[in-house]
Amino acid sequence: MALDLMGNITLTLSVTILFMLVLGLPLVRGISSKQNLIRHGYLTIPALVLQTILIFVTMIPSFLRGFAEIPSLPPTFAIDIWLHTVLGIFAEAMGFWFVGLWLLFSRSRMRCVTAKKYMTPSLIIWVISIISGALIHLLQML
Repeated sequence: MALDLMGNITLTLSVTILFMLVLGLPLVRGISSKQNLIRHGYLTIPALVLQTILIFVTMIPSFLRGFAEIPSLPPTFAIDIWLHTVLGIFAEAMGFWFVGLWLLFSRSRMRCVTAKKYMTPSLIIWVISIISGALIHLLQML
């Protein structure tokens, strides 16, 4: 079975977005933590915009096309679809929440430092959503 082009592009862009988010994390030695956090903030905005475009251009239409078939799928596949949908919505909403807070408050005060305890679980949820979406794509379920 050949993988579809749009699904390949979506999966590749989703992994690229993850890379954009991780780039700003304070993992690079020799650059101060404040510089990494500022970079992370500025990389998050285009990552969130790109993810939102992917959701509306590819994911929602694909979900709507296959929605009627979900009840007839094996339970594990149906659960994966719903897991991807629910976690993806949550991760996207949290992304808008974090970017909104970062833009509303002075970026020099680094408000995102106080939100880190919420960002880390949100990132983990987003990664689980990506893995779940990759499974959907690779198994050709939709």
